[in-house]
Amino acid sequence: MSPRLRQLFDAPARALQLLTNGLARLDAIVRSGRKGLKLSEAILRQLEAQSKSMRRTDQEMKIVYDEVRSLKREVHDRLLQYHLQLGRLARAVDTNTAEAPQLSGRSVPLDVEAGDPLTWDAIGDAPPDPEGREWVVLDACPACGARERTVVNPWNKFLLLDKAPDADSVRYDYSVCHACGVLYAGRRPVGGRYRFLLEHFGEVTAKRGGGAAITNRVLNPYPLSAADIDELRRLAAHGVFVSDHNGLRSSDFLAPMLRDRMENSTHTDIIGSLLSPRGARVLEVRSRAGTILDGLRRAWGADVYAMPIWQSQQFLLREMYGITTSDLIDFERFTIPFDGPFDLIITNHMFTHVLEPRAFFAELRRRLKPGGHIYLHNEPDDVEFLTGKQSMIATLNPLHLQAFDQRSIVRGLAANGFETVFLKRRNLAHLLLARMMPEASPSFQPMSDDERRIRIDAYERAFDRAVLAMDESRRSRVAADWPAILERAVARGTVEYDERGIVRLVAR
Repeated sequence: MSPRLRQLFDAPARALQLLTNGLARLDAIVRSGRKGLKLSEAILRQLEAQSKSMRRTDQEMKIVYDEVRSLKREVHDRLLQYHLQLGRLARAVDTNTAEAPQLSGRSVPLDVEAGDPLTWDAIGDAPPDPEGREWVVLDACPACGARERTVVNPWNKFLLLDKAPDADSVRYDYSVCHACGVLYAGRRPVGGRYRFLLEHFGEVTAKRGGGAAITNRVLNPYPLSAADIDELRRLAAHGVFVSDHNGLRSSDFLAPMLRDRMENSTHTDIIGSLLSPRGARVLEVRSRAGTILDGLRRAWGADVYAMPIWQSQQFLLREMYGITTSDLIDFERFTIPFDGPFDLIITNHMFTHVLEPRAFFAELRRRLKPGGHIYLHNEPDDVEFLTGKQSMIATLNPLHLQAFDQRSIVRGLAANGFETVFLKRRNLAHLLLARMMPEASPSFQPMSDDERRIRIDAYERAFDRAVLAMDESRRSRVAADWPAILERAVARGTVEYDERGIVRLVAR
């Protein structure tokens, strides 16, 4: 058989052999795959078992972690409680008293969570001072010029509010002057930042809800529209003395005008009794509604002038009383625009607000006749938060730059050349008559060391109380300062433990 013919007969045999070998190899691969699959399933089962074990371990670790954290918290609280109790006992030994204080219902936590960063909703459409430059940091008391001071409260009322111009607005560094005792904002706004506060008076003072709605037209701090002027003129047409028997509704006339007259008649009586200002030339700075000026004009024939702060008051002073008025007060560059000297200058709630008290009083001296007088009224007495129930932080709104008790306001005036003639506290506010003296500081005597210590201590106690009594929603804003404030408050007796070991404020 030829070689070629043999190849033709051998080809099917080789193909069959190749097919048989291929099937054998495929079978081996299949068997190997099945073994691999079984191995993979075994591995998966093992991994799943390990995962379950790890989950159980994680849960057990979480339980252990939570227990350790709880134990750590309990140990921390106990140690802090013992530490604070030691401070309280040391105070009791020092004061030799074991009398149980009366506790308020307000409890105080041992510490607070830091929470989110300090933020506020914005007032207005844009921040007044984006670069944060419109601030003055004082190196001396603005009332007497003394340099030594103690910062007793870093914050103003913005700390408690939902809205603020920006985060910088909250810090004023209120300080007690070591010489005159006046409390003053060591850091205060100027320029556009200060004007912004005045323009948004309702929001920044947060009175009656902190909105821009006007509930008293006589005290409207916002610019008047033509419609506002027409309405004021219509309401003012009925005059001040609207009798109830006429049947007019309170919405038909300006009822606050008569209320203001009744409330402020005291000042007219005091001035008339102590000065007898017959034919005197009288100016009122920040005249509220013209009540005092009109009373002096009617009773004593005084020649009266007014410097208003709001357009609403400017309009009513002219419309209802025909009093000569200036443009609105410029708090930054305070000047008296009328010609000639005055026998008496009345100021309403100005010492509390002025940016530069010494320049303010220098302008009053410049415009007074020799031996002339000033009469201050509606200057809040800090007793309302030092011994009263008010919060110091809530009371010091962003437009309150100074505060005083009776002694410090007398010293503050003496440092500026005024000798107090008459001083009374009425409705938690000072009313004071003072005479201009020939020399700048005729009777100024700084506080004694004991008085200074007592005054600073009273302010620090009031600050501690104000912080610890803050609403729970605001506490995270003072979290970093909370432990030190609480420790000082316990040591001083501002807070105490009740019979169940709960920290509570001591009732005033």
